[in-house]
Amino acid sequence: MYIEYYIIENLLINYIIISCTSILIKNYSIEKKKWLGAFLGTIYSIIYIYPSLEILFTLPFKLIIMTFITLISFTYKNKKELLRISLVFYLVNIFICGSTYFIIYFTGIEHIKVSFLIVCAYISCELLKYIYKDIKTLKYIKDIKKTIDINLLGKKFTCEALIDSGNLLKDPLGNNEVIIVKSKILKEVIGDGLVEYDYENMDVLKVQNIINSSYEELASRFRLIPYKHAGSNNGSIILGIKADYIEIDKNKIGNVVIGLSNFDDSEYDAILNPNILQGI
Repeated sequence: MYIEYYIIENLLINYIIISCTSILIKNYSIEKKKWLGAFLGTIYSIIYIYPSLEILFTLPFKLIIMTFITLISFTYKNKKELLRISLVFYLVNIFICGSTYFIIYFTGIEHIKVSFLIVCAYISCELLKYIYKDIKTLKYIKDIKKTIDINLLGKKFTCEALIDSGNLLKDPLGNNEVIIVKSKILKEVIGDGLVEYDYENMDVLKVQNIINSSYEELASRFRLIPYKHAGSNNGSIILGIKADYIEIDKNKIGNVVIGLSNFDDSEYDAILNPNILQGI
């Protein structure tokens, strides 16, 4: 039973040493190569159980085995890089093995228990790395989204907006920045008819019909915003409504046009022009 623990212990510690070396030298080897190197190191460690093979314990043989493990576990472009990898690999071995014996000598804890603690510490670091990555991702998502309040004709509408550098639209009439907003957000002001309207293929005639069928206070706010699709030479039109003002992070911003759209995305309800944030 002990030999089984011994093999597992060496395999895991060897893998940790190779992985730590890979991180330090920024040479990200595939998992298969790292496990293969760890397996070779484990086979060599089993030799220590057989005193009759003591010739294999000598320094020259140890250097040969270390070199083989380095060649198997890492990729390199030239001899200089191989030498650098080997040096770091030796230093990591010395540090981890030395730390292990230091703990054993001063605490009296069994060797296998110390190895178990090292394995646990490594696994914990790996888990923390993924947790930190998730936290960074959430922070990034938070940074690219803003909660905005749209004030239009005395009404207030709150929605989540994605900050998108692809939206640099401006109203040509007043040179105002444009925010693309789902029409359903403004239902209370524009009514059911414009909420269900297809805004994908707008033209001047359709806009004129909308203006003619809308009440005067709303009709006076309509704006036409020309734009081009990526990869297309044909221009299109966005129907916009001049807002009273918008609020972002408790800052009031005027001279903003709301572009109506029916885009389908459950994560946000508006696409924010990043230029709007420059004055905040």
